[in-house]
Amino acid sequence: MKRFLSALIVVFLISSISPAQAVVKAGAKCTKAGATASVGGMKYTCIKSGKKLVWNKGITIKKVVSFDQGVCPPASGADKTAITQARANTLISMSEDQGQQCSELLGWAYRVGQRDDEYFALTKDYNPSRVTVSTKDGFVVSVQVG
Repeated sequence: MKRFLSALIVVFLISSISPAQAVVKAGAKCTKAGATASVGGMKYTCIKSGKKLVWNKGITIKKVVSFDQGVCPPASGADKTAITQARANTLISMSEDQGQQCSELLGWAYRVGQRDDEYFALTKDYNPSRVTVSTKDGFVVSVQVG
């Protein structure tokens, strides 16, 4: 009886393995059109090819670059032409002086638009290599590019 029960459990476990756990690579069989799977930095989609369902060639998953707030990011050649908001947000939580020093190190134009509850007159021209910061109690709390 114990052998029968053990065999039944093994058969159940083997049969419960889903097709999604099968090897996903370009041209391999899949079970449902439109299903997606991500493996090794590639995203594959199940497509119908003739009468078969197979995984397509896949597309590269774009890696999201994140930056830590309060840590000056390494210099990039792109900073001199256009600053991304993600890079600009690294100034948040720095002191006003640290934010200015980091901006100068990266070649960004820097200006303070608001200090505590005091707003400053600013030009409305758009400059993609400039950051405008708002500070509270001597620390950068928000950053706008342009």
